[in-house]
Amino acid sequence: MYPVVVSDLDGTLLTKQHELSPRTREVIQGLSEKGIKFIFATGRHFQDVERIRAQLDVDMYLITSNGARVHNPKGEMIVQHDINPGLVHPLLSLRKPFEDKVHTNVYQGEQWLVEVEHRDLHAFSKESGFTYHTADFDAVETPAIQKIFFVAESHADLLPLSDQARELYGDQLYMTYSLPECFEIMAPGVCKGTALEEVLKLKGYGLQDAIAFGDGMNDFEMLSSVGKGVVMGNADPSLVNSLPGFECIGHCDTHSVAEYLAKLYCL
Repeated sequence: MYPVVVSDLDGTLLTKQHELSPRTREVIQGLSEKGIKFIFATGRHFQDVERIRAQLDVDMYLITSNGARVHNPKGEMIVQHDINPGLVHPLLSLRKPFEDKVHTNVYQGEQWLVEVEHRDLHAFSKESGFTYHTADFDAVETPAIQKIFFVAESHADLLPLSDQARELYGDQLYMTYSLPECFEIMAPGVCKGTALEEVLKLKGYGLQDAIAFGDGMNDFEMLSSVGKGVVMGNADPSLVNSLPGFECIGHCDTHSVAEYLAKLYCL
C-alpha cells in the first residue's frame, strides 16, 4: 500500500470541464481520513490550486507550475524556482511571428498574465475562479516569473515556436508539453518529479512510497520515478508511447482515478 497519492489535475483528477466530481471529492476525503497523504502536482498556478484544495478541506502539499512552486499545508511557499530574468524578454519575443495562431501566458508571482484576451481559457477557472490579467509583454518586469506557456488550437501550430525555443534555449531551461496544444517553459531542472522528491523527503518518504496519476508529457518524470505510475486513458499519445508497459486506466470524465483509488484502498 502506498502512503502517498499524487495526481495531476486537468485531464486526470478533473473532468474535461475542469471540475472535481462529487465522487472524486468523496474519495480524496476518505483517503485523508485513512491517513493517506494526497498531493496535487499540476502545471496550474498556486492561487488556482489552493482554491480547489480549500473546497476539499484536506491538508496537502501543492506542487504547482510544474514544480516551480511548492507550498506546504499551511500555504507557505517552500520551493521557488524562477526563470532567469535575462531570458524572459527573449522568450516572450518568440511569440511575435506566431501571434495569429499562438496565445502567450505568463505566471508571475501571484498573477496570471496575458497580452490578449482568450475566452476559452476561462474554462480552466471554472472550479477555482482564478483568472488572468492583461499586460504589455514588451514592458513586463522580469523577476519572479515561474512559467511562460503558449497555447494554440493544434499541436502543429505550436511546433515552429517550440522547435525554435528548444534550439535556442533548450540547454538553459526545462520545456515540456502539458497538452499537445500547450507548450510550457520553466527554470532548468524544474519538473513535477524533482519537486515531488523534495516534498517526500520532508515527510520521510522516498519516491517508491508514492503512486501517481497523469495524462501529459509534463507528468513523465513524475510517473516514471514513483513506486507506481498510472496513465490516464485519455492521455497524450506521446506520454503513452514514452511509458510502455505502464498501467492505463479510464477517462477523466468517469472519475477513473477516484474509482481506482477506492478499490486500491478499500474505500
